[in-house]
Amino acid sequence: MNVFSNIRVFLVRFYSFFLSNRKSKVIFYHDLHSDIKYTDMSTPLNLFVEHVNIIRNSGYEIVNKINKEKGQIEISFDDGFLGVYDNINVIRDLNIPIQLFVVSSYLGRKNHINKDQLLELSLLSQVTISSHTHNHYRLDSLQENEVLYDLEMSKKVIEGLINEKIASICFPEGIFNLKIINIARKVGFSCLYISIPGFYSDFFLPGVIKRSLVQFASANEFKAILRGGDHILYWWYKYKHYIQS
Repeated sequence: MNVFSNIRVFLVRFYSFFLSNRKSKVIFYHDLHSDIKYTDMSTPLNLFVEHVNIIRNSGYEIVNKINKEKGQIEISFDDGFLGVYDNINVIRDLNIPIQLFVVSSYLGRKNHINKDQLLELSLLSQVTISSHTHNHYRLDSLQENEVLYDLEMSKKVIEGLINEKIASICFPEGIFNLKIINIARKVGFSCLYISIPGFYSDFFLPGVIKRSLVQFASANEFKAILRGGDHILYWWYKYKHYIQS
C-alpha cells in the first residue's frame, strides 16, 4: 500500500468515528476471484464474503433496490468480468442480490462474460443486468451524437439479449457531466450511478446515485465506509469524476 492509500484509509477511518447513522448506501466492485483472476481490479472471494458478513452483522439488509433511507445496501459490479459468472454459486449461496453493469461490446471478449452467460445470469433472481455503455469510452471525450449512439446501442443490445427493459447505467471511469446526464435520460435511463461516495438519499442530482468503491477495503476500512467515512473524500472524487461541460 502506497503513502496516498495509507493516508486515504486513515482519513476514512478517522472521519467515520464522527458518524453514527445507518443510512442506506450503494457499494461497488469490479470482479471476484478465487483461483483465476481476470482483472487487477478483482476482489478476493474470501474478502467479498467477509464484506457481506460485516454488512449483515452491522444490521443492514442487502437489497436489489434501495427503498428506505436507512438500513439497506445495494451491491453492484462494473464491466461484466468473467469472475462474477465463475463465482455466481457463492452469490446464490449467500442469497444476495447484485446489479451487474455490462459493457455491451465487451460481451465475449477475453476475460468477460459472453452473450449466453449474460442471458443465464439475467434469469437468476439474484442478478439485475444494467448498462455500462456500449464501448466503455470516456464519454466526455465524445461528441454529443457519439454519446447518444453509444448509450442507445448499449440499451438496444442488452435489452435485445435479455428481453427485458433496463433503466440503470453507470459511466465509464466514473466520468460524467450535465450533458451526459441529460443524454442518458433522453435515451431512457432513469437511474444514473456515479463513482462519487455518498448515501443513497443524498442524490448528486435527481436520479443520480452516489456509490462507494470497496473492492480492496480491509474489514476496518469497510466498516468505516459503511458509516460514511469515505464521504470526507467527496470533493476529491467530485473533482476527479465530474467534468464541467
